[in-house]
Amino acid sequence: MSYAPQTTPPEPLFSIKRVALVAIPLAVVAATVLLMVRNRIEWEAQRSGEETMLNWFEMASPSPRLLDSRFSDADADLVADPPTSPAEQLSPDVLYFSYVGGPEAKEESEMWRDFADHLAEATGKEIQLKSFSTTQEQLSALATGGLHVTSFNTGAVPLAVASCGFVPVCTLGKEDGTFGTTMRIIVPAKSDIKSVLDLKGHPIAFTTRDSNSGCKAALALLREFGLLPLRDFLWKFSGSHDASIKGVSEGYYHAAPVAGDLLDRAVASGKISSSEFQTIYESEVFPPATAGYVYYLAPELREAIESALLEFDWSGTPLEELFAAQGVTKFVPVSYKQDFALIRRLDDAFRKPLVTASN
Repeated sequence: MSYAPQTTPPEPLFSIKRVALVAIPLAVVAATVLLMVRNRIEWEAQRSGEETMLNWFEMASPSPRLLDSRFSDADADLVADPPTSPAEQLSPDVLYFSYVGGPEAKEESEMWRDFADHLAEATGKEIQLKSFSTTQEQLSALATGGLHVTSFNTGAVPLAVASCGFVPVCTLGKEDGTFGTTMRIIVPAKSDIKSVLDLKGHPIAFTTRDSNSGCKAALALLREFGLLPLRDFLWKFSGSHDASIKGVSEGYYHAAPVAGDLLDRAVASGKISSSEFQTIYESEVFPPATAGYVYYLAPELREAIESALLEFDWSGTPLEELFAAQGVTKFVPVSYKQDFALIRRLDDAFRKPLVTASN
């Protein structure tokens, strides 16, 4: 008797097992590719949103971190050195002075008349008071010789230093020599907004594009929480801190970032009541408005201006009353390199993407 050898029957050309062996890896690959594509689309959308935000707020090219190439900085203090040639060190017969540019600048300029008289005596120069309705006008005047001694709001100082040769000397300070303000985000007293994340879906009132506490610091904070304009909130510009504070206290604005010292001043002056708003966020301390001069002035004139700023007695002047609520009584020295480090970091924040591409 003979037996046929036993053999394993061949698998059919089509089988579920064969299909599974091919289909499962393909499905994994396809799912991975789809995930990558989706991540890329989401990242591109986020990046586009950021770019749009920067353009809307005129921050596509943030304040320069480094001095313009026409300036030198031999002492590495991040501020323009005076010209080395005596012929380029100027001592004009008339010095133009202004305080911070803005909607209230013309009204506030006369409050600085006593200081202008003091500056004239200290320098032996004629002093002409000027006022500028916007920071851009103020920067342009400093860059073109139409302004010699001035003060900038905190957020504009880096741009003034890097692009216009502004030399910061002092800031608004207290009797003990200390200084500083904060950015606060305020909402109406009865608002259901209790945190930064709660701002999503609500319109926000910024002051002006160049303001640190009224715009830049708040935008940087919102980015840290993943909130972007239009996608997560709408906005408008009020034009000033006083307008934002009043708008929130009256319930006209849902939320607004403002300077803490100006908020305190509004409460102390009776413009608003502390019961009309609540603060949902307060930032680190940074310098308030800062005074200085343009870099090309002659050495003896620069020294006279510095002395005039730091030695001016505010007692009995309109400035004493204006700043009393903030505890500010005089100008105190400030270091651009050290004291404005936070402000420069905020400018740097707009140079870095909120998200990075994921593979």
